[in-house]
Amino acid sequence: MAKKLETPKKMSEDWGIELPKKKLAIIKARELGTIYQGTIIGCSHCTFIAAFDALKSVGITLASDEIRDKLFTGLMGLTGGVGNSHIGTCGAVNGASFLVSLATNVTIEENAKDNSNRWLAFYDVKKYICDRFIEKWGAITCREILIKNFGMAFDSRRPNRSKELFAAAKKKGCRNPYDCTIAIGAGWAAEAAWEIVHRTEEEREQLKQEILRRQSTDQSSQYSK
Repeated sequence: MAKKLETPKKMSEDWGIELPKKKLAIIKARELGTIYQGTIIGCSHCTFIAAFDALKSVGITLASDEIRDKLFTGLMGLTGGVGNSHIGTCGAVNGASFLVSLATNVTIEENAKDNSNRWLAFYDVKKYICDRFIEKWGAITCREILIKNFGMAFDSRRPNRSKELFAAAKKKGCRNPYDCTIAIGAGWAAEAAWEIVHRTEEEREQLKQEILRRQSTDQSSQYSK
């Protein structure tokens, strides 16, 4: 039985209407993100697996269940600003970005033939995840997002600090599919993956060429002579 949400929201199964699969995947990812953060616990792996499972529920399987479980274990250490340090990238950003890059599916073989293909993954992660986190929270780091959400950061390496964080989240009422950082990140990741996997090969190549064209005219990262 699914864990009851701390801030109840009507679940998608109860709406009594048939939603488009893309919309259903986004909603399901947010719901699972909220549930998983209260059971599995941890922003990086919860964000990833919520989006992954939501996509699978509407027929998009990015990897086998065995690979899914292995990816989950690899992402666990990226929680809490990487290694629970709170100074690195937010775990929800890490998990969502990983899911998006997985959907972009630039393989070793493809990148070996033309390493400019890597820009597709860079573009997708920035567009669908990083830019959205920056727009909403003004940051992608754990510490800054915590301060934005709660007015302070919580060093959960210290005893009882995790409990204080969970208590603050409960008090604020943000542990629901529409306000939880994990849930929001999972929803964005599911939306991105849906759009990415439905690109045609022609659209994919056109996008790559457009990205490369922009890179060639962007002087912001060029060395000055």
